[in-house]
Amino acid sequence: MPPTQKPTSAADDFNDPDLENSEQNENGTQAQDLADEALNSGDVGRLSAESEPGSRQSPADLVPRDVPDLVDTMNDMVQSGRIDMDAYAGEPRMDDEDEGETDEEDDEDE
Repeated sequence: MPPTQKPTSAADDFNDPDLENSEQNENGTQAQDLADEALNSGDVGRLSAESEPGSRQSPADLVPRDVPDLVDTMNDMVQSGRIDMDAYAGEPRMDDEDEGETDEEDDEDE
Protein backbone atom coordinates (compact mmCIF):
# COMPACT_ATOMS: atom_id res chain seq x y z
CA MET A 1 0.00 0.00 0.00
CA PRO A 2 1.25 3.48 -0.77
CA PRO A 3 1.90 5.76 2.19
CA THR A 4 -0.72 8.38 2.99
CA GLN A 5 -0.01 11.61 1.18
CA LYS A 6 -0.72 14.99 2.65
CA PRO A 7 -2.86 17.40 0.63
CA THR A 8 -0.81 19.65 -1.58
CA SER A 9 -3.23 22.55 -1.95
CA ALA A 10 -6.03 24.24 -0.05
CA ALA A 11 -8.59 22.71 -2.43
CA ASP A 12 -7.30 19.21 -1.67
CA ASP A 13 -7.38 20.01 2.04
CA PHE A 14 -10.99 21.22 1.78
CA ASN A 15 -12.20 18.07 0.04
CA ASP A 16 -10.35 15.59 2.25
CA PRO A 17 -13.06 13.40 3.87
CA ASP A 18 -10.70 12.33 6.66
CA LEU A 19 -10.45 15.85 8.04
CA GLU A 20 -13.02 17.22 10.46
CA ASN A 21 -16.18 18.54 8.82
CA SER A 22 -17.20 21.81 10.45
CA GLU A 23 -20.85 21.28 9.49
CA GLN A 24 -20.88 18.08 11.51
CA ASN A 25 -19.06 19.53 14.50
CA GLU A 26 -21.65 19.41 17.27
CA ASN A 27 -19.63 21.13 20.00
CA GLY A 28 -21.74 23.81 21.64
CA THR A 29 -25.01 22.87 19.96
CA GLN A 30 -26.09 19.92 22.04
CA ALA A 31 -28.73 20.30 24.74
CA GLN A 32 -26.32 19.52 27.57
CA ASP A 33 -23.88 22.17 26.29
CA LEU A 34 -26.60 24.81 26.18
CA ALA A 35 -27.87 23.81 29.62
CA ASP A 36 -24.38 24.07 31.12
CA GLU A 37 -23.93 27.47 29.49
CA ALA A 38 -27.26 28.69 30.89
CA LEU A 39 -26.47 27.40 34.39
CA ASN A 40 -23.01 28.93 34.44
CA SER A 41 -23.79 32.29 32.85
CA GLY A 42 -23.92 35.42 34.99
CA ASP A 43 -26.82 36.95 33.03
CA VAL A 44 -29.59 35.27 35.04
CA GLY A 45 -31.25 38.56 36.01
CA ARG A 46 -31.35 39.77 32.43
CA LEU A 47 -32.93 36.57 31.16
CA SER A 48 -35.65 36.47 33.81
CA ALA A 49 -36.50 40.15 33.29
CA GLU A 50 -37.07 39.54 29.59
CA SER A 51 -39.55 36.75 30.26
CA GLU A 52 -41.72 38.77 32.64
CA PRO A 53 -44.96 40.22 31.26
CA GLY A 54 -44.91 43.98 31.01
CA SER A 55 -41.17 44.25 30.48
CA ARG A 56 -39.78 46.30 27.62
CA GLN A 57 -41.46 45.71 24.29
CA SER A 58 -39.65 43.55 21.77
CA PRO A 59 -40.18 44.30 18.09
CA ALA A 60 -40.56 40.56 17.49
CA ASP A 61 -43.61 40.28 19.76
CA LEU A 62 -46.79 39.65 17.79
CA VAL A 63 -48.98 40.28 20.82
CA PRO A 64 -47.97 43.03 23.26
CA ARG A 65 -46.79 41.62 26.57
CA ASP A 66 -49.28 43.65 28.63
CA VAL A 67 -52.29 41.95 26.97
CA PRO A 68 -53.90 39.48 29.41
CA ASP A 69 -53.40 35.84 28.61
CA LEU A 70 -56.44 34.12 27.03
CA VAL A 71 -56.35 31.23 29.50
CA ASP A 72 -56.21 33.64 32.46
CA THR A 73 -59.17 35.57 31.02
CA MET A 74 -61.18 32.36 30.61
CA ASN A 75 -60.35 31.24 34.16
CA ASP A 76 -61.47 34.64 35.47
CA MET A 77 -64.79 34.28 33.61
CA VAL A 78 -65.32 30.81 35.10
CA GLN A 79 -64.56 32.02 38.63
CA SER A 80 -66.71 35.15 38.38
CA GLY A 81 -69.63 33.48 36.60
CA ARG A 82 -69.78 36.41 34.13
CA ILE A 83 -69.12 35.79 30.44
CA ASP A 84 -67.21 38.62 28.75
CA MET A 85 -69.16 39.46 25.59
CA ASP A 86 -66.97 42.43 24.57
CA ALA A 87 -65.73 40.51 21.53
CA TYR A 88 -69.25 40.67 20.08
CA ALA A 89 -69.84 44.39 20.67
CA GLY A 90 -71.78 45.89 17.76
CA GLU A 91 -72.76 42.52 16.30
CA PRO A 92 -76.45 41.57 15.91
CA ARG A 93 -77.76 38.97 18.35
CA MET A 94 -79.37 36.13 16.41
CA ASP A 95 -80.60 33.20 18.46
CA ASP A 96 -81.99 30.11 16.74
CA GLU A 97 -84.15 29.26 19.73
CA ASP A 98 -87.74 30.57 19.71
CA GLU A 99 -87.43 31.95 23.24
CA GLY A 100 -83.88 33.21 22.79
CA GLU A 101 -82.85 36.85 22.97
CA THR A 102 -82.48 38.67 19.64
CA ASP A 103 -82.28 42.25 18.47
CA GLU A 104 -85.63 43.88 17.67
CA GLU A 105 -84.76 44.32 13.99
CA ASP A 106 -84.26 40.54 13.69
CA ASP A 107 -87.81 39.90 14.95
CA GLU A 108 -89.53 41.65 11.98
CA ASP A 109 -90.41 38.43 10.15
CA GLU A 110 -92.53 37.02 12.99
